[in-house]
Amino acid sequence: MTPLTPIERFLLLLSAGLATFMIVLDYSIANISIPYIAGDLGVSNDQGTYVITSFAVGNAIGLAATGWLTKRIGPVRLIILSILLFTFFSWTCGLSANLTMLVISRFIQGLVAGPVIPLSQSLIVAFAAPHTRSRDIAIWSTIIIVAPVVGPILGGYISDWYFWTWIFYINIPIGLLCALVLWLIMRKHELGREKTPIDIPGLVLLTLGVTCLQILLDKGQEWDWWNSYRIRALAIGSFISFTFLAIQETWHKNPFLNVRLLSNASYAVSIICLMVSYGVYFGTIVIVPLWLQEYMNYHVEWAGIAVSALGIAPILFGMLSPWVMKKIGAVATLATAFLLFGGGCFYSAFFTTDVDIQHVAFGRFLFGFGFIFYLNPLINLSIQDIPIQQLPNATGMFHFVRAMMGAVGTSIFTTFWVRRTIFYHQRIGELLTPFNPFTPQARDPQSLQNLNDLMDQQAAMLAINDAFYMMGWLFMGLVVLLLFYLFLKGKEASQPQPVEGVSASD
Repeated sequence: MTPLTPIERFLLLLSAGLATFMIVLDYSIANISIPYIAGDLGVSNDQGTYVITSFAVGNAIGLAATGWLTKRIGPVRLIILSILLFTFFSWTCGLSANLTMLVISRFIQGLVAGPVIPLSQSLIVAFAAPHTRSRDIAIWSTIIIVAPVVGPILGGYISDWYFWTWIFYINIPIGLLCALVLWLIMRKHELGREKTPIDIPGLVLLTLGVTCLQILLDKGQEWDWWNSYRIRALAIGSFISFTFLAIQETWHKNPFLNVRLLSNASYAVSIICLMVSYGVYFGTIVIVPLWLQEYMNYHVEWAGIAVSALGIAPILFGMLSPWVMKKIGAVATLATAFLLFGGGCFYSAFFTTDVDIQHVAFGRFLFGFGFIFYLNPLINLSIQDIPIQQLPNATGMFHFVRAMMGAVGTSIFTTFWVRRTIFYHQRIGELLTPFNPFTPQARDPQSLQNLNDLMDQQAAMLAINDAFYMMGWLFMGLVVLLLFYLFLKGKEASQPQPVEGVSASD
């Protein structure tokens, strides 16, 4: 492999990082704009959510296909092609005159964007100088964390002050610039290619499983979960598809999704940590703005500002991560991140309805401190025992899980919050009888409406406190998992290794 010059490494990090930011931003930028899109295209908000679902399904398939596509096309050609196609379909999204065209464009946009994030990571790792690799991953990791926070703020601002189509048009100049820079510096550094046959059964099973799961997660609350035959059918379809996919990919010679990598202990632990932590993270960045807007009367921009405090610490102190990792190791650094995440969640689990924006933002700021020590050691843990030729497969599955758990976390915690709100509303209402001296005596409709609004606000506050309390304990569970992993690893290292050429019976 021909090494890059320092300037070329800098341009690779800059262009790959900017492309990554653009892709991750697209996960969340459309969420806040759904009412604007639905209103302009003449559809309901429920139908408008398919704009999000279609992108998520396509992106999950594209992520899973990264390993196979990399072998067939080559990593450099593939990432440049993916960025150019993503840019083109961003343009078609903006031109969409009806929902059908927009949903199809978003699906293809997500599909072609799939390889960009794992290939950005693997190219940075493969071409980085040994002494700068941790620093480069730390910079790239900060981008992954900050983009979902910036997305709702930017999407809300563009939709409010301009027009929703510009949430897609802004990708065009960025995409063309990133593709041009990558082509100029990387065209002579293409890695080898091989004609690997496609695993068609794996592709079909993956598509069915992801589609069923994504629709289930998006429509579960609306369709009343297990009380709906459609949800039960989707759950059965998803379970069967993923079960047969796991069997197929375990024994296939050229698997579409290389699940055999999970036999690597460090990779398996990193995937478990990613599943829980990223699901919780996406849960927080969805329910907090919803709570602020629906029950605390925040404008969309102020809600975004309160949540954006999460990104301050990673931006200012993200370079601490490589230094800390050198001192205490990747696993201990990751455990520190989970302790900080848990502390931020427990701080936010005791708010009242009198809480102001400063305290909400400070809770997000504390949570953000964990990100300084989060993604960099997690990525290092996931690739530390992976051969370089398996990096595209490993990073592809890693980011496939990340993308899916974002959707899973959003659905789980939104449902939990909504149902706990209903629970607390019922419990508070039970006490407001005519015989309770604290019950307001006015019985006119406006007074009763005001009383119900106050009950809604209190119930939503108690429910979000419960959600944060549960999140805090989930992070404590991950700390225990990492301590157990360190214990087993230390125990394995302390075992005497057999001397080569000498049998155990000798």
